[in-house]
Amino acid sequence: MLLPLFVFGVLAVTAILIPVGAAIAESRTQELQLQRGAALQQIAQRASAALAADDPGELDRYLNRFSETFGEAVVVVDGAGARLTGSGAPVDDAAISAVISGALRGVPQRDLGTVTPWSEPNAVIAAPVTLDGRTPEGAVALQVDQQAAQRDIAAGWATIVSVGAALLFAVLLASVLWTRWVLRPVSALDTAANALAENRAYALDADAGPPELRRLSRSFARMARSVELALDQQHGLVADASHQLRNPLAAIRLRIDGLPRGVDAGGDGRDEEIAAIERDLDRLEHTVARMLALANAEHRATAAASGHGAAASEASPPASDDLPVSVSAARLIAPHLARLSQAGIAVIADEQPHVLRFRRHDLDEVVELVADNVAKYAPGSTFRIELTPCGSDEGAGRTGRAGGAGPATALVMSDSGPGLATTEIALVGRRFWRAPAHAQLPGSGLGLAIVEQLARANDAEVVVDRAPAGGLRVSIIAGAA
Repeated sequence: MLLPLFVFGVLAVTAILIPVGAAIAESRTQELQLQRGAALQQIAQRASAALAADDPGELDRYLNRFSETFGEAVVVVDGAGARLTGSGAPVDDAAISAVISGALRGVPQRDLGTVTPWSEPNAVIAAPVTLDGRTPEGAVALQVDQQAAQRDIAAGWATIVSVGAALLFAVLLASVLWTRWVLRPVSALDTAANALAENRAYALDADAGPPELRRLSRSFARMARSVELALDQQHGLVADASHQLRNPLAAIRLRIDGLPRGVDAGGDGRDEEIAAIERDLDRLEHTVARMLALANAEHRATAAASGHGAAASEASPPASDDLPVSVSAARLIAPHLARLSQAGIAVIADEQPHVLRFRRHDLDEVVELVADNVAKYAPGSTFRIELTPCGSDEGAGRTGRAGGAGPATALVMSDSGPGLATTEIALVGRRFWRAPAHAQLPGSGLGLAIVEQLARANDAEVVVDRAPAGGLRVSIIAGAA
């Protein structure tokens, strides 16, 4: 907005200054022309009297006094153009000869061109000398010194340029203030929109700027409140539903556990039905637990991104769990070796400790979720887990850290199982999504979604791709110490 306003201000000020500058030059030129025209006329009259009396002495004395007073040269010639008398030293004889030639033809040469600071310092005017009022008997040429007029015009122009610069500065200052007043709500809206996208607090002044932007600010504030309320209601609904479902599930399990079995049941196949119901209850309880874990992870990730408010203090673990942790891949996978061994999975774990910025409790949960998926979906495969700096060929070649620049450490977990199709890898991490080949296996489809939210809560990034051995590779890229 400032550029067109500034250009408009320059054009407006220029459109005012040019006519004013031209008027100053023309006024000073007209003043000089009137003064020197009157002096030329008086010299012509004295020259006419001197020619009539054939006595140039008085004329010589007058011309000398004139040249001493004004410092300008005067030349008087007869009808043939021969010099009769004069005073001062003419600067440009050619210019004097040209105007005398016109004056001897009876045409006065009194016009001065408009004087400017870059005009010639001298100009010549001439008038015919007549005895009978009609026939020129000679001519008078006056070399006018324009330097004083040039200085006056330059001073006048400097004054109006200073005034124009002051006006332009005032216009620019007013434009800046007006633009800031107009764009302040736009900047505030941009800041508020980014803060809303990043789940940070923002302050939006809905009473600043033009009326249209005020209405826009108030509309944005209402929309933001609605979005925040909807997100809070969504998180609350998932958490409350998960908590509320636990009680009836527990009651149903107690009732089933109290049903007669074996001989007491009559042997009519009721044991198989009860076992099937118990398996369904296990799956339902597992889904509810995962939904609750996902809601808690999302809540913590949102609070970590915002870094403010009561939500952050409630969702975040104690400060002692937020320090860089030194751990090895072998120590992380140790609690899950028995579970993986039962599934016939060979584990390869690096025992070299590394330091990374990731809460230990969250790190253990991430490894547990990935190991559980490998045990269910890739039995009989080889599972590799390692910690590596992202500067190495293994970590740095695939991605960069989401949390910003600086050193990072990658927790890489991969298997040699059947893996997923290329089109299916892009869907990994979507809530409740399961590959068609795994639809009949136990699971909720929330494991990797929880992993992603836990990574967000620790300012880390999750990358899922195909492992070199053919299965899936899950990489957690977190900040190093």
